[in-house]
Amino acid sequence: MKRLPLALGVAGIILLGSVLAYYHFQVAPRIRTGRMDGRYADPASRPEVGGFRFETRRGVEDIGDYSGRVVVVDVWASWCPPCVEGIPRLVALAERFRAAPFDLVGLSVDRGGWEDLDPFLERHPEINYRVAVPHPPPAFLLRTLVDLDPLGDVAVLPTFFVIDSQGRLAGKFVGSNTLPEVSALAGQLLEENSREGERRDAI
Repeated sequence: MKRLPLALGVAGIILLGSVLAYYHFQVAPRIRTGRMDGRYADPASRPEVGGFRFETRRGVEDIGDYSGRVVVVDVWASWCPPCVEGIPRLVALAERFRAAPFDLVGLSVDRGGWEDLDPFLERHPEINYRVAVPHPPPAFLLRTLVDLDPLGDVAVLPTFFVIDSQGRLAGKFVGSNTLPEVSALAGQLLEENSREGERRDAI
């Protein structure tokens, strides 16, 4: 019986060490990368993200289904105040590029999926862009730390991913205050797309 407290103490130390090691080697690096912006001005340096899938009301879709179009993916949650406060600006962004080959996808990482989203969307009929959930459901390490491979890790909501017309990641922007940069990059990619089209027509 005297050995029982010692054994429990050793087990506790081992468990604590395992938890700390997991956080240090698995969670902390993802928090760092999730908080980092990324910009890929050179098209040749842009990572391919064509395998990224999500579920809309139309069914499961792939970024590859949007070939030829610039896509902004807004990673958000209905419980995130900055995300909700930013909806009018997202509505304006979608309206700005309404006539262009452009799509805005509001990718919710609410753990309840559509069960959480449906009541929220009923209260916000002004949303004029596509809303989706990741498919398959992402791996949550912490409440806001989400693995959205191949887009990358998300540690702050909202986070925006800007994807060019070839299905490549052109930029990642962290935080609601980065929306002007998101809009500017989307505009640049649309101009880039237009110039490429003009070159093809001239051949």
